[in-house]
Amino acid sequence: MRDEAAVSEVISRYEAKYLVTEAMVDAIRDHIRGICSPDRHAGADGRYRVNNLYFDTPDLRFYQDTRFKQYTRFKPRVRFYGDRPEDWLWLELKHKVRNVTWKSRRRVDVSRLPGLFEDGVLPEGLAPAACLTDSFEAVVARFGASPILQVQYVREPYVSDLDVYGRVTFDRRLMCRRLSGPDSFVAGEPFVSFDDPVSQGVSSGQSLVVLEIKTDVRVPGWVQGMIRRFGLERRGFSKYCCALERSCPERIPCDRISAFPMPREKVAEPARIGLWPWRRRDPRVAQG
Repeated sequence: MRDEAAVSEVISRYEAKYLVTEAMVDAIRDHIRGICSPDRHAGADGRYRVNNLYFDTPDLRFYQDTRFKQYTRFKPRVRFYGDRPEDWLWLELKHKVRNVTWKSRRRVDVSRLPGLFEDGVLPEGLAPAACLTDSFEAVVARFGASPILQVQYVREPYVSDLDVYGRVTFDRRLMCRRLSGPDSFVAGEPFVSFDDPVSQGVSSGQSLVVLEIKTDVRVPGWVQGMIRRFGLERRGFSKYCCALERSCPERIPCDRISAFPMPREKVAEPARIGLWPWRRRDPRVAQG
């Protein structure tokens, strides 16, 4: 077997999300023709299925840091592609500072999956806060995190032909379910959709599509032009947060707890947060 540590990477990127209609998807797809090409990992239909297993602490600190837009935040997750993992898993850590995201990921054999559901042992000498050089296992052990939620969706991906790194993706059929053990992502609870028109609060009867734009930290001109042409407005949309609120509403804490030291002053309570908050490089390494 190949050395797992050799199949790893750290990506620094600008990332933005938008909610668009299918009509806008068609127009944007036409607009980026000649700039981007379909991702070679996609199937005959130009799409592939993504599965994320999200880890969090018993008091959901990673959820809260994301929902309350902590200036610096991170979350651990495991990703695989297709209906079920056949060979590899990707252990990922996403660090975010404002609009810039650092994602470190490492490929491991699927046989590691059961161990990810066991309680971690905190290695000696670890700092009390996560940093970019930390391993996935170190962060999980430090915070006592465990896999609690699976999010699945179908992605239509395009890769920039002009830039070292640039991706435009359209995500549909967003579904989620609770996790309770290493087999629960295969034969666990049924999936629950969280992109239906009712949940989104739209009256058109049409589910919106999650558009994600990921580039180098210097956003290229063609991206800026596309945003202006289509009047795209960024939405603070987190698949993890929305999925958790949809599938496990009883677990959402009333008091805010952070993975980072909180200020002494009281944090103002936000308005009620709805399900959809937009109302206020093996070659598969290249997949986003």
